[in-house]
Amino acid sequence: MSSQGRGRGRWRGRGGRAPRAPRISSPAPPLGEVIVTIHDDEIESPASDQDDAMTRITKSQYLTSYNWLGGGKSRIIVPGEPAKWTPLSGHPTLPQDRGGYYRDRNAAQYPTHPMEPMVQAILTDKPEFPVTSVDIIGCSTTMVNLLGFVRGQDYSFRMLVEVLGETVFFIRRENSPTGMYPSVRGYGHTFPEAYTTWNASVGGSLSHHRVLEYEFAGMRCLMRFEANGFLPDLVPDTEETEEHPVTPMESTDPEGALPTIERATISDVPSVTTETAPEQLDVARQGRRIPQCAIFDLKTRARAKRNLKVLEEGLPRLWLSQTPNFILAHHTAGSFKHIQVQDVQNDIKQWEETQQAALGKFASLLQMIVAFARSMDNGKLEIEHKEGEQVLNLREQGGVVNGVLPPAVASKWDM
Repeated sequence: MSSQGRGRGRWRGRGGRAPRAPRISSPAPPLGEVIVTIHDDEIESPASDQDDAMTRITKSQYLTSYNWLGGGKSRIIVPGEPAKWTPLSGHPTLPQDRGGYYRDRNAAQYPTHPMEPMVQAILTDKPEFPVTSVDIIGCSTTMVNLLGFVRGQDYSFRMLVEVLGETVFFIRRENSPTGMYPSVRGYGHTFPEAYTTWNASVGGSLSHHRVLEYEFAGMRCLMRFEANGFLPDLVPDTEETEEHPVTPMESTDPEGALPTIERATISDVPSVTTETAPEQLDVARQGRRIPQCAIFDLKTRARAKRNLKVLEEGLPRLWLSQTPNFILAHHTAGSFKHIQVQDVQNDIKQWEETQQAALGKFASLLQMIVAFARSMDNGKLEIEHKEGEQVLNLREQGGVVNGVLPPAVASKWDM
């Protein structure tokens, strides 16, 4: 360092679609002062005599999950359930994606504390889990960005870092919590809307997010990622859930999306730095635990581009999320006649073997950031990378920033 909520074939209700509105470009949040700069050539792989597990993901297991529900409120159900793979018969022509799609569903739904739903899912589903023993809590996007940096991929990104106890949180930072992808084209949203289905018990769902627990770089990590769906053939008929089913509950909601019992309204204590009225997060137990072995990631491409290395490009994210299945769907003018469902566990293992040098640098980078964040008096900073530069700037947090969790939840880390 240096100083079933929708009818099949109707193509609605899936993905991160935002209400249609005029697109206004949001300015980037102000940058704080640079504290230290990490140069790419300063990051060294761990010594070869160190534990081989330092550069590999080990002890990976599914911890919990949750679904975001629609309806205009901040509502999640735990453990929720992913959308089920339900391919259509025939090859209907699908409409192209249109409208806006959020970059970060969690921030769009709950901008005050976008990491809190993940923590509340853990506290609801696994109340005995020792959250204070975790070294890193992050999401696949923050980790993909840091991994991409050490692999020489050049694009701009920002993320916030905050320490509670000894746990270091990595939080996405976009220009706006409701920022959307520009110029969305193709069928990356309408295809899963047509070929997957929400079960009735999780009707009204907008997305499914999972939390994995594993070890990497000598640290205990919790990783959140959004799952595209699950393959029902890989869930045994006798396995309603890994433990016991969480049954759907009667509801007064007209769409049947929000349970009326076993609900907790939490997060009603505002962060001292917030400038707006605090939000409330509604949490209900509903859904069932789907094993990680059945989860898939999905990509669509035009048949004319079938020679593109789509799986290879996605392996870093599949490795971080430990997603064992991959669906690649090729279309001709919106008709999907070539759909390949693959078990990619061996591909992920092989990628991990061939990327040991880069993963060693990734492990070292995480250790450097964790150690530096823990050494700071307030435990808060921002990581910024500018396209065209081979450095990471560790800065003071600029602008108005809420704490990663509201005080009542953050107190879980009090020692």
